[in-house]
Amino acid sequence: MKAVCLVSFGILLLSLQLQAQPRTSGQNTKQQKESPQKESLTQAADSIKFAINDAKTSFSTLFKGHKDTTTIMISGIDYEDPNLALLKEELKKVKGVKTVSMEYKSSTALIKVPFKGNPTALWDELDASAKTPFKLVEAGDNNLVLKIKNAATQQSN
Repeated sequence: MKAVCLVSFGILLLSLQLQAQPRTSGQNTKQQKESPQKESLTQAADSIKFAINDAKTSFSTLFKGHKDTTTIMISGIDYEDPNLALLKEELKKVKGVKTVSMEYKSSTALIKVPFKGNPTALWDELDASAKTPFKLVEAGDNNLVLKIKNAATQQSN
C-alpha cells in the first residue's frame, strides 16, 4: 500500500513537471505570446503546492505513530497456555477493540490491541476471569506489562 502511494506520488509530480514545461511547436508559440508566461508559472507553482500538501497528508496518514494501540507484554508464558487464549478472546470482546494481534518469541507474548483510551482503562474493562491469572506489573502510556501469577507452578509441571 505504501509503495503504491509512493509510486503514484512520483507519477503525479512527473506529470505536473511535464505540464509546467513550455511547448515549442509553432502553434503553441503563438498562444504563449498571447498569454503571459507569468500566469502559467503561477498556475504550475500552485498545482505543485497542492501536490506537495497532498503528499504530506498521505505520508502522515501512512506513517503516523499508533498512539491508540496498547501493547501488552507477558513474559514467561507458553504459547499454548489457556489463560493466554482466554485473555485474547476477552480482549476482542471489549467495546472499541476491533482486532487483536499477537507476536510470540522466547516465552514472551506481545499482544497489540487498537484501543482509544489508556491501557489501564482497557485492563479495567476486561472480564475478571481473564485478569485473574495475571498480575499487572507495569502500566505506561501505551503499554501494559503482565506477569502470570502461577509461573513457578507451571514451569515445574
